[in-house]
Amino acid sequence: KPSDPIPAEIDNDSVVDGEADETVAKASSLVESQRKSVDCLTFVRKRVEEYFPIGDAAKALVEKGYFVYDGFLSSGSDEDVAFGNSLVAEMTEESFSMLANDKLERDITRLVDGEYVGGIVGGERYADCPRLTEYVVSLTRHLPPLLNNELVNLQSTMPKLDTTASMGTLRVYDRNTRLGAESLLSAPSSEDAIKRPFGVICGDGEDAETDSRRLTAMLFLSVKDSDANELGGGVTVENEVKYGGVCDRMILLRSDLCSHRQEPWKGNAEDDKAICVTVHFV
Repeated sequence: KPSDPIPAEIDNDSVVDGEADETVAKASSLVESQRKSVDCLTFVRKRVEEYFPIGDAAKALVEKGYFVYDGFLSSGSDEDVAFGNSLVAEMTEESFSMLANDKLERDITRLVDGEYVGGIVGGERYADCPRLTEYVVSLTRHLPPLLNNELVNLQSTMPKLDTTASMGTLRVYDRNTRLGAESLLSAPSSEDAIKRPFGVICGDGEDAETDSRRLTAMLFLSVKDSDANELGGGVTVENEVKYGGVCDRMILLRSDLCSHRQEPWKGNAEDDKAICVTVHFV
């Protein structure tokens, strides 16, 4: 009977070193992830506290029901612009990744428009969109208390906003989906389509009285320096003007009072996707 082969000698030192390297790598990755999270949360807080014209916003919300502000994340000092542009790029990448990996659902109420929606909820889904989640969390924590104080100074009857709760939603437009839907359903092109009706976010039905949404913040993300008129999107306020979906433009709306419509995106072969990150304050 042939003898059993002699097993190869195991280098225990190499195994230990390999496990140690893996542990260090995981720890470094965790530290880097936490650093990015803190940086994002802090940056959004500073944008709200140091740059956002809270007094002008409060006055406009009281008088008109809406407020428009450009460069929410990417204006100011060179350092802030650089970090803001990087953050916008990460949020955009997360949005497109969620679309590509079926993390969003087709908006069947706007079937021909080629739009997908999904909640920004954190928890187990935090890994899908960490920067988007941190944007929602930090905005919810820091914008309401400042706005509440301004509204008190203006003696406004607008209800106070909660500083601990909100509803985050991601909406992504895909031009190829829209073109496919137009062809399949024999629908008119976006240039000829019937315009969406005006309305308030809370609606006007029986559920409107129990709807907890008070203020809505829409942040538009698209290709930097793209032509807003060509790309489409944005918001038209009833009896007012249209505000295009310019990248890094924030539009605040009174959820229960401001009649508006969110315009459909069009895009082109190069700018074929666009994003709107919505936060409903309660």
